[in-house]
Amino acid sequence: MSVPQMPKISDPLIIAGREFGSRLFLGTAGYPNRKLMLDAVAASGTQMVTASIRRISLAGDDESLVDLIPEHIHFLPNTAGCQTAKDAVLTAELAREALDCSWIQLEVIGDRELAYPDTEELLRATELLVSKGFTVLPIAPRIRWSAASSPMRAPLP
Repeated sequence: MSVPQMPKISDPLIIAGREFGSRLFLGTAGYPNRKLMLDAVAASGTQMVTASIRRISLAGDDESLVDLIPEHIHFLPNTAGCQTAKDAVLTAELAREALDCSWIQLEVIGDRELAYPDTEELLRATELLVSKGFTVLPIAPRIRWSAASSPMRAPLP
């Protein structure tokens, strides 16, 4: 499948000095198989995909999701499933070490049933990760952020 040519947008998204022509960040979870996920990535025109560090193989034994994503698409690891700032920071540090990537989509869940963020832990993790040199994109409800590189709005339940 060929990569669609997206029209140049007049107001590109810029995060940490990197310019993106698409504002769509596409998750990699929930697809019935990898082929369908890769087809969706190609068809969407996204320039960034996200995946939970807890869901991908970092061992190097099998073909990893990271290996399947085309090089022109930025891979953004995330901390899905973390319930504390400590867990999120450790997961982000693992991602940086294993993937040589200092960008992280930060998620700290306070309510497992609704998957709603724990805003205090999320802010704590954001501040810690920024102090460690990460580019942090927290998934957050409508709150004000000063430390984050680019806060992302959480979908409302």
